[in-house]
Amino acid sequence: MKHVAVAVLILLATVATAPAAIIGVAGGDDAPAATLGGYTMTAFPDDTSASYTNVTSLNSPLGGSLEFSAAVNHRSIGDDWGTWSHGYTGDAYYSNGATSLTLTLPGNACAFYFYAEPNPFGGYGMTATALDGTSIVQNVEGYAGASYFGFYSTDGSPLASITLTSTVDFAIGEFGIASTGMPAVPAPGAILLGVLGTSLVGCLRRHRAL
Repeated sequence: MKHVAVAVLILLATVATAPAAIIGVAGGDDAPAATLGGYTMTAFPDDTSASYTNVTSLNSPLGGSLEFSAAVNHRSIGDDWGTWSHGYTGDAYYSNGATSLTLTLPGNACAFYFYAEPNPFGGYGMTATALDGTSIVQNVEGYAGASYFGFYSTDGSPLASITLTSTVDFAIGEFGIASTGMPAVPAPGAILLGVLGTSLVGCLRRHRAL
């Protein structure tokens, strides 16, 4: 019995010190779900700035700000940006001709999603990459094909940044975020930790521009 308890303690220590993982989710052109990786997501509010205004940051609804590596141009779907997907008619941000853009997230962001759509009509490859190298690759249609890119950490650790690259210019928008401390589905390691902890107690007694 003593040897079993020691073995479980060693395994518990290994699980507890395992590094956090970042998971990427490709959602296609469907509407966003209310949760991502178990985190309850909050959509960014409507942008009150005028169309065709260049912006370099947006206030997050959960505090802090979303920073763009270069100025993006505020557009409204259906008016200054021709199409999107799943009936969304809110804000989008044109890359001003750039084919790469880095989003620096608020310091408390542990889950984040956005949509992106190429400027030219037709299908184009788009790749979103988190700071740790986790990537989502999707072929996105420029005509009414804006697609979802989502990332979350398995233990609530901050995401830091996401870089979107494409072979053509694009618009990005429809952001959603969750912050550190919000409820999340435990990571597999955390679930195992709880199960093994319970077992150990038993032994001791007996996770597009227009």
